[in-house]
Amino acid sequence: MLRFRSLLSTALLAGACTTPTNMTTEPLTLDFGKGQVTSWRALNDGVMGGRSIGLVEYDRTSMTWAGTVSLENNGGFSSVRSEWGERDLSGYGSMTLRCRTTTGEPDTFTLTMETSEQWWMPYWKANFTAESKWSEVTLDFADLKKSSAMTGDLPKPWSWGALDDILRVGMMKYDGLAGDFGLEVDWVRFNPTR
Repeated sequence: MLRFRSLLSTALLAGACTTPTNMTTEPLTLDFGKGQVTSWRALNDGVMGGRSIGLVEYDRTSMTWAGTVSLENNGGFSSVRSEWGERDLSGYGSMTLRCRTTTGEPDTFTLTMETSEQWWMPYWKANFTAESKWSEVTLDFADLKKSSAMTGDLPKPWSWGALDDILRVGMMKYDGLAGDFGLEVDWVRFNPTR
């Protein structure tokens, strides 16, 4: 059983969560479609002078994050991110999300899991492709890469920032291409290590 600072933090993955070492980790589901999670917000390249637009909307069935990536003025990304909070994801081996694109075409996105509130520090990432029809996409944590906004992907031996110290989870549209994008997410589930 997980201990959380508040009931809201439980649903939003926004507060501290720890897994006692003597207990089995249960799947953790963030259900956007049931209105349990409504705190994820857009963060776009405007923080660095870019001109990309990304908006987040919630309805009774999902969270939709959509916009336009612009490469103008050193831009090039849009993201949607949870609130800051301490999360221990070391008992989980993968993440599955039920999603679809809103553009009618498959598209590539990036899962991000940050271990520092400093934007230049390394974070965990994994790319995934969302289809135009509802489907489940599973990302194995063994395939995560470390990356940094300053240097790009880091070598495998890089060990700073373990999965027991995740401060924020999110998704990015950051593939070097300008244009419209849209991702609708029903739920995200963290799957325990077996």
